[in-house]
Amino acid sequence: MIGEHAVIVLDDDRFIRTGLERLLTAHGYRVRLHAEPEELFRLGLPAVPACLLLDNQLGEGMTGVQVHEELLHRGWFIPTVFLTAHWNVQLVVNAMRAGADGFLTKPFDPAELVDAVALALQRSRARQQKEFAAAEARVRVAALTPRERDIVRLVVEGMLNKEIADHLDLALITVKVHRGRAMHKLGAGNPAELVHIAELSGLTS
Repeated sequence: MIGEHAVIVLDDDRFIRTGLERLLTAHGYRVRLHAEPEELFRLGLPAVPACLLLDNQLGEGMTGVQVHEELLHRGWFIPTVFLTAHWNVQLVVNAMRAGADGFLTKPFDPAELVDAVALALQRSRARQQKEFAAAEARVRVAALTPRERDIVRLVVEGMLNKEIADHLDLALITVKVHRGRAMHKLGAGNPAELVHIAELSGLTS
């Protein structure tokens, strides 16, 4: 549902903010407006998938690129579309290095902006789903015994049960029992799922 997403606008031009709010609200999006970076930093990011429309010229304060760098520094990852009336090569390079998801020139085409927002929100939703899956995987991995963790790591490395038994100096049947228990605790139906869950949880890093 569109209403489950949020679009944050940071632009020091009141008319731009008002225009964006009307356009995006008409398309069913929840919109949060900010005139200054400090407002954004104070409120933080919403819990729902979100994207940021970020003006690069913010008066006397920070530039949009600097704002985005500060967001990343705080560990706040949000798909960002930069808005500006004036582009130059260095500006584009800096924005790309900061992780820009798109660039639109003022005055922007309404349809193009709505499309850019839809794509940015799709990326945000995909990232959030991945984070949820990783958190669930970490909970499952926490239930493993130290020996089960060792065996899972070796399975991820591509070792067969016999090789794991030799490597850990265990009986083959012992490896099979621990591996079976690990797969059950992780909710893995096959080796490929076991590897996927282990990688999601960070067990292999």
